[in-house]
Amino acid sequence: MNYLFYSILFVMSFLGAVSVSFAQTLKLEILDENNSLLPFATAYDEVLQYGATANDKGFLLLELKSGSTEITISHLGYQKYKLRIPELDLTKTNQIKLIPDKLGLNEVVVSGQMQARSLRNSPVKVEVFKADFLNDFSQGSGNLMENISMVNGIQENVACGVCYTNEISINGLEGAYTSLLINGIPIYGNLATVYGLNSIPTDMMEKVEVVRGPGSTLYGSEAMAGVINIITPHAEESSFNLNSSYSQFGEWKGNFIGQYKGENWKHFSGVHWDVANQFIDENGDLFSDLLLRDRFSVFNFSENEEKQFSIGGKYFFEDRRNGVREFVQDRNYRQLRGSDQVYGESIYTNRWELFGNKKFGQSPFELQFSASQHWQDSYYGDTFYQAEQHQAFVNLISEHTIGNHNVLAGFSQRISYYDDNSAATQDEGSNEPSIQIIPGVFVQDEWSISNEWRILSGARLDYYNLHGLIFSPRLNVQYQLSDWANLRFNSGTGFRVVNLFTEDHAFVSGQRELLIQEELNPERSFNVGLGYQQVYTIGNQQGNIEFDGFYTYFTNKIIPDYDTPGFIIYENSEAYAFTRGLSLNINHQIGSDLFFNAGAQWQNARQAEENESGSLEEVPIIYSRDWSAVGSLEYSFPFNIKLNYSFNWNGPTALPEVYEVNPAGEIVSIRDTFSPDFTLHNIKLRKNFKNLEVFAGVRNVFDNTQSLSPLSGTQDQTAPLGFGEFFDAAYNYGSMTGRNFFLGFDWKIK
Repeated sequence: MNYLFYSILFVMSFLGAVSVSFAQTLKLEILDENNSLLPFATAYDEVLQYGATANDKGFLLLELKSGSTEITISHLGYQKYKLRIPELDLTKTNQIKLIPDKLGLNEVVVSGQMQARSLRNSPVKVEVFKADFLNDFSQGSGNLMENISMVNGIQENVACGVCYTNEISINGLEGAYTSLLINGIPIYGNLATVYGLNSIPTDMMEKVEVVRGPGSTLYGSEAMAGVINIITPHAEESSFNLNSSYSQFGEWKGNFIGQYKGENWKHFSGVHWDVANQFIDENGDLFSDLLLRDRFSVFNFSENEEKQFSIGGKYFFEDRRNGVREFVQDRNYRQLRGSDQVYGESIYTNRWELFGNKKFGQSPFELQFSASQHWQDSYYGDTFYQAEQHQAFVNLISEHTIGNHNVLAGFSQRISYYDDNSAATQDEGSNEPSIQIIPGVFVQDEWSISNEWRILSGARLDYYNLHGLIFSPRLNVQYQLSDWANLRFNSGTGFRVVNLFTEDHAFVSGQRELLIQEELNPERSFNVGLGYQQVYTIGNQQGNIEFDGFYTYFTNKIIPDYDTPGFIIYENSEAYAFTRGLSLNINHQIGSDLFFNAGAQWQNARQAEENESGSLEEVPIIYSRDWSAVGSLEYSFPFNIKLNYSFNWNGPTALPEVYEVNPAGEIVSIRDTFSPDFTLHNIKLRKNFKNLEVFAGVRNVFDNTQSLSPLSGTQDQTAPLGFGEFFDAAYNYGSMTGRNFFLGFDWKIK
């Protein structure tokens, strides 16, 4: 009996010792590129399928299972790190340093399908640009419009050389063809695309998703060229952040941001400002080359994971002005607005937005909603322009998985009210505001045929009270040649309802008169595209190459007629328009020290117009470029010093006809309707301390400005400057301001 007892005791002791020898603990400290602890990284055994998550201090404990040989360390925004267990000393805490993933290969995107999908597994090609990346190459404390032109194939077009109205152009199409979303929810109407896009500071963005080609199947009108989706930040810790920058031209920008992470709620709140009041006239046209402004934004984003509810809001105010020195000096514009002797333009904008979404437990339903109101009070010389737009939107979607099909269906309702004091909302002398009530239904099916093939098909049907039913189908096909090589085909249709103030700013900025020959019907388009993406690794280097081709054909293209001096004439066109092109982009990262990007695009954007003989002639779409190139480089030096360099190179730009006059106000010549090519170079140096970054840089390093003033018709001495019959402000293709030094800081307070 004693022998049996001791034998059992011996066996149990042996088994216990064996189990203890296998029950080892992996202890890790996860660091970022600045050697700061990185919270909430994950460690995972992809073979045995178990893991653990680091705490909010970046410390991770993982009880190893028998047979574990390799653990993968990952964190969103960083490259994955492979740990070989036999090579580690498990008696101590090991430090692991993660390298930022500048390529964003593991990003989750929502814009292409209104569903969360990994970037490489999305049948719709989505380009992702993190806000940190955009800010790294800007003056700091910037906004969406200042940074979006770093994206290959996307340009900022400036339609007015006095008030500097700008728009986002994708693949050579005007800004009105691009739909702007926040968290996948449409919120920016026609009026806001003129002055509202500067209200989106980079610090209220986590990332930007870009989808080229018609997105009308999911998002309705105004998505013919593509979709730009702003993803707002999530508060992952309680902290404050203050950043600010100042340039030699007197531009003062900044943000004050607070984050709070509670037990159930997360809040991300902030204030943004952008102020400039320094008159600069380097080209000698007697108008300021720098837009003078006071911009303020207040924003908040809150979410509750338990209640599956999020809500956000923003208020924006802008006091934008420009003109001759007498108009803007000492803020004289407040008394001179509307003067017919001293030319200036003054635009007051007030705008608020509300948006959010709600999920319902385990049900497949999700409700998205948004509302906005936009007011504009403006003078362009002595022309008074007042407008307002109110919008409400709701989207109820349902997602179901049936075998290897994922089906998304939904109902949307959009209500839009627009009114201004121009001919655009008048009927036989009486005011007729535009009221659009637009219900719509849509459905899409993602069919995973195999590991290699995915097909995404969809259709949308909208009813416009002014135009009736409009049908929009789409088809996307993805063939995954390997884990890191994709071939994508896309096709679809788009439609757009025209808003004249958005289409053409020249009838209020300048002396042209607006003529509308008939009621304008929606434009329609058909698009096809083919793209190839290849990701590669070479030692500690990784990169990707993207090659894309696209073709879009338009019917009923609304084409403004500038050929009659003093007028802009609008009418429905029986003609056509198209844009086609090829795009190449390369991203490459070498360890954590060097990252560079280079891209180029050739495009051919043309519209047909009747010539003097009555036959159709293809002419360039205004402000389109036949080619463009972008590039950026970031290099990390020792002592946490980083260098950022970027450039934009735009080919000749198609410009509207503008006229030079003699002192008697008579036309003597017409300017060239194509600009020369234009290049901008920028450089920025950053030094990172523990919770503080300081930076300095130069925009337009080589002091390159467009050779001609954007203003024409200024030689007329029969009227005060700016009030001549042929005064025009639309000749813009490059920078007005030369070399500009800036400095700033970014301070994080935990």
